[in-house]
Amino acid sequence: MTENIENLRTIVLRPQDCSEKMKEKFVQLVAAGGEAEEHRVRYSLPYSEVLIFTGFGNTIIGVGALLRPKTIYIQHLFECAGEPQMSNPYSIESCWLSVSEAYRGKGVWRHNNSAKLDYIGDRPYHTIRRVANKSVADLSKEQEYVHVGKDFFSPISKHKLRLMAANHDPVFDPSKKLRYS
Repeated sequence: MTENIENLRTIVLRPQDCSEKMKEKFVQLVAAGGEAEEHRVRYSLPYSEVLIFTGFGNTIIGVGALLRPKTIYIQHLFECAGEPQMSNPYSIESCWLSVSEAYRGKGVWRHNNSAKLDYIGDRPYHTIRRVANKSVADLSKEQEYVHVGKDFFSPISKHKLRLMAANHDPVFDPSKKLRYS
């Protein structure tokens, strides 16, 4: 590991603008990190709004994505957390964050997250984290996220999950559309 962490570079690309090699590395990193099963990532990858890659030169060491989930799925998440009134149909999902094990704790996530926040701007977004993953389960320490409701189990995961949201009102206000501050 001779790379200098100050030389990190993060790029944000639509899936259709990524090479097959980049997409494959993305899937491998997410599967290795345990955030999602490989077949679910492969299936959903084309529906991502953007993929976020962090690395040195052509070496990818961290990834993340933003998805545009269906409104019914967003409603389901907020209902599971016990806060259905907070569900925002314009919310995008920040997901599949994974950093290569050798680079964890070295600022890769912050670099990736910074690019994500620049891209998102003031739009509402949410994320789901495994409660057992102590390093990222409580993102409320980060200024942008608040813990939504209670932790829950979902039919698509064997893990207890935590819903975190940013730029969401306690009660969804449809007059705001995508403009949140």
